[in-house]
Amino acid sequence: MSYFRGLFEYTIDPKGRVNVPAPFRELVQKAGHESIMITRWQRCLYAFSLPEWDVIEGKLADISSVDPQLNSFKRFFVGSAVEVSFDKQGRILVPQSLREYAGLEKEIAITGMGRRFEIWSLERWHEEVGGFEKVLPSDAELTKRISELGI
Repeated sequence: MSYFRGLFEYTIDPKGRVNVPAPFRELVQKAGHESIMITRWQRCLYAFSLPEWDVIEGKLADISSVDPQLNSFKRFFVGSAVEVSFDKQGRILVPQSLREYAGLEKEIAITGMGRRFEIWSLERWHEEVGGFEKVLPSDAELTKRISELGI
């Protein structure tokens, strides 16, 4: 599978329907699917193709039940996951509970993150990237870690 990349801005309609960027839909559909998994994490929604979600859920299924912190994460992340299908216009219906968690009210940003994409309220997105842009040039540790990746 290719990777999700790029930044797209949309509005969410009053019923909670969100346009999924055409390049993202095409990647999912090329793999033979008409739906994705969405869940909550880090003030936004994470969206995965079904094969990618299967890998993640398989890894999380192996978590020991005696680790309370990882089990709490699993309850939060997997417990809120929902499979959503594309409608004829290429939209998904985001459940109310996930819209509330991510603060999705009107303007949204969808950004590719490689094996997943994220759905943000546009306001939170600007807070996220604006804060990152302020610390990036002066963060020697982060610069070192990025350099170690060969980028």
